[in-house]
Amino acid sequence: MKKKRWWTVAALVWMTLIFCFTQLPYFTGENTSKAINKVVVTEHNTINTPNADNKDINVLNILVRKSTHVTVFGILAILLFKSFEVHRYSYFLSLILTFLYAITDEYHQSFMPGRVSSFRDVLFDSFGAILALSLIFLIKVKRTKGLL
Repeated sequence: MKKKRWWTVAALVWMTLIFCFTQLPYFTGENTSKAINKVVVTEHNTINTPNADNKDINVLNILVRKSTHVTVFGILAILLFKSFEVHRYSYFLSLILTFLYAITDEYHQSFMPGRVSSFRDVLFDSFGAILALSLIFLIKVKRTKGLL
């Protein structure tokens, strides 16, 4: 199997994993907040709030959830880029496909009990793709100039 096909298979597997995780009801903001509360808040801490109403926990919850969007869809953009690397518009194709998949993922999520669809999450997903593709571009430029 050619190297390009392996990247395509990896991208499809990654997309399948995203699809499967979207279906799980455990990845709601409330459940993430509870998990962070359990990890961060100890018995000796005075913050101990079982409902995770603490502002610090909520900020950490947002950071964890949004950085997950950036990372997961950044990885998808890299896998798609490697699949299209031989094509002239590989960066553009990777970005557009990642953006479109993010939209379909949020749409799919809107049908899942306990989950909420948000266009803001599509923007975080797209930011992850832009960030990952920018890093690839910078690395390629530096390699071409012999700096890496």
